[in-house]
Amino acid sequence: MPSEIPATVNRNANILTILSLSSPFVIGNFIRAIYQGNECGYTDFVLDFSNIEGVYPNVCAPFAGLIEYYKENRRFSFTYNNVPDFLSRTKTLAPSVVESDDTHRRFPLNVVWKFSSAEEVNSLVDAYLDAVSRSAVCQGGVIQGIEWCLNEIMDNVLQHAATTHGYVMGQIHSTSQHMAVCIYDHGQGILNSLRTSMHAPTNAVDAITISLKEGITRDKNIGQGNGMWGLNNIVRSNSGLLNITSGSGFVGIRVHETKTSTTVPYLSSENNCTTVDFQIDFDKGISIANALGGYEPVNFRIENLEDERNNVVYKLTEKSSGTGTRQSGVAIRNEIINISNQTTSVIVLDFNGVSLISSSFADELIGKLVVEYGFIGFTQRFRLSGMNETIQAITNRSVFQRLSVS
Repeated sequence: MPSEIPATVNRNANILTILSLSSPFVIGNFIRAIYQGNECGYTDFVLDFSNIEGVYPNVCAPFAGLIEYYKENRRFSFTYNNVPDFLSRTKTLAPSVVESDDTHRRFPLNVVWKFSSAEEVNSLVDAYLDAVSRSAVCQGGVIQGIEWCLNEIMDNVLQHAATTHGYVMGQIHSTSQHMAVCIYDHGQGILNSLRTSMHAPTNAVDAITISLKEGITRDKNIGQGNGMWGLNNIVRSNSGLLNITSGSGFVGIRVHETKTSTTVPYLSSENNCTTVDFQIDFDKGISIANALGGYEPVNFRIENLEDERNNVVYKLTEKSSGTGTRQSGVAIRNEIINISNQTTSVIVLDFNGVSLISSSFADELIGKLVVEYGFIGFTQRFRLSGMNETIQAITNRSVFQRLSVS
């Protein structure tokens, strides 16, 4: 390994000052600094975070996994100094376990989650999709695209990484209107996974590049090799960003530009590790069928809401945010618009069981939906069901006021 001290991690004996958790380069630099410290005889390290100003998934998820690896497999110990509150909240230094921490269902974002089963993947993906759907209006195909990418890449960890678990962190960037996701494991890596297959990659970059092609898998009995290929196509069609690091290799893709590196520090020949970091923009539609070679996956999230008439029924009593605040109205309106962007069915807003709503909630949900779709468009697209007389009166007044100022 190179002998120079990296710019994003300064080492003084066993004290490592972490200068950034915003640049993915810190991960390789951290591995290098730990290696150098261990070469000098240290197994107890002090990590200082006094310079940290922001955190991102593509650093937090692998950083969390590396610390756990060093603790469990190398018996290294870590002491943390000057940890800012925002870093503590991400659980980077002590990842939350999906199986035992039920808060992931309501607050999945901005936290590093450790997953180890298909059931945990399913629960976490559902939580991510709910959070996205409430947070922003997404163009057609975006939510399905995020769902596909999360499921496939997290499943790759369970099926191909030769490890028992992986780490994931998701973040929504409201200003730039995109979701950033990073999935990490400290398993065997893509090169080792494909080394004995018919594809026989020659190096880490070659292995990553091969894995992005259709039908590439180490064993057809385990998978069809569509996960990484589909991820690549979906991100490209969205003009998003995709960075993959495995072993000494890095492949970064943005629209039609691809960058590679063959000198990335990594744990060991047995533990190449893999980091998949991708971003999907909310305001750029995705044709899932085109991205997946004509295959249109069933949208089970929408199908599960349909009644016997194929109407999509949205039950407000099932929403934990309630019907009393403007903030809740915004979140539910976003979710309703996102459902509308995924189906041509009539959407029934079911108020059965709701005794009262606030005027601000009615304005944000119904009033602004009427403005968004127009009166005729709204009546063609939506049905209101189960409203009592009080809710009807509040809604009528709120819609009248909204239309009068629009």
